[in-house]
Amino acid sequence: MKKLIICAILGSFAFSAFPQEFMKVSGEKIITEDHRRCFQVKKGYKRKDKTEWQPFCGVIKNFYYDPGYEYTMYVEKFDPTLDTITVIKTIARDNSDTYRKQQKAREERERRKAMNGGI
Repeated sequence: MKKLIICAILGSFAFSAFPQEFMKVSGEKIITEDHRRCFQVKKGYKRKDKTEWQPFCGVIKNFYYDPGYEYTMYVEKFDPTLDTITVIKTIARDNSDTYRKQQKAREERERRKAMNGGI
């Protein structure tokens, strides 16, 4: 029993050595000044979090990106200056952002334009 308690205590210290945080990834990538396509990320997961979107051009491990969806994730450590962020768990994928609406509106305008003979 003592060994189990000691292992639990040591395990919690080891786990806390890597701080975990929530972060969001935007539904669309941006092009930076040096012509790289980068993710837009921000810290936190609540709507009232006032942090700004920041470009992140590194690698996000354990993550599959599908354009048009905003992702909320639990990560080991969120630091946009690092070149790698490791995802512990993807919590939500939200497609209610404006990207999909803008894309559909653009397709509808192009369809109408084609029907009117390019006018």
